[in-house]
Amino acid sequence: MEPRAQLAADLLGLPDHDEYLRAASELLFKLFPGENVAWNMLDAEAPSAEVRAYPGSPLADADVARILLELWEDHPLVLSYLEARGEEIWSPRRLSDLVTDEQLYRTRAYREGLAQLGTNRQLSFLARRTSPLRIQGWTMNRLGMDFTDDEVELARHLQPVLRLLEAARSDGRLGQRWEGVAEEHDVTSREQEILRLLSKGLTGMAIGHLLGISPRTVAKHLEHAYSKLGCTNRIDALRLLRGD
Repeated sequence: MEPRAQLAADLLGLPDHDEYLRAASELLFKLFPGENVAWNMLDAEAPSAEVRAYPGSPLADADVARILLELWEDHPLVLSYLEARGEEIWSPRRLSDLVTDEQLYRTRAYREGLAQLGTNRQLSFLARRTSPLRIQGWTMNRLGMDFTDDEVELARHLQPVLRLLEAARSDGRLGQRWEGVAEEHDVTSREQEILRLLSKGLTGMAIGHLLGISPRTVAKHLEHAYSKLGCTNRIDALRLLRGD
């Protein structure tokens, strides 16, 4: 199975957000070995921040989140995402693509943040952006050895999957009625999985990309699910499952 299909298969079924973050971090750490991998959320309007590092960092996650909140306006990677427009915001990027070492070492973000964390090389990509000043995504951290062009390309390959997974998990679970109705009508777990992703706004093409199957296969699963539920379209099917 190709890496992104395996990534989706490993992560999609995890029910708990903490489990999901840990499993995703473990997988990314294997693919991009270094000091650690961190999931970051920054809401510069609130303001608030959250950081989950794996396998850990010299500082506690809460302290790293505080530093991110204090220094984001001086961090080249964060600024590059907040200033990006259109599809450019989703492109993975290295810290070294944005500033030279000399420029980096003059920033507060390095002196009061990255230096304390023992890193001077970063590769990152966004998984979600809900407003111009609210972003979340992943950062791989190293000391000394930079990320290669091949690793940037690998990140570019994986980013759409993690972006879709983040969107698929964002609205929470739909409740017990869904499971009861689905079981009553013999809707398979795969058909339920596709219906859940559909309910979160993902297209058939995006669902296929996430699950490693073709859009045609997605359509066939939906056709079978609609037939079992006595529906002809997604709106009626989701209304029935949700109990609307």
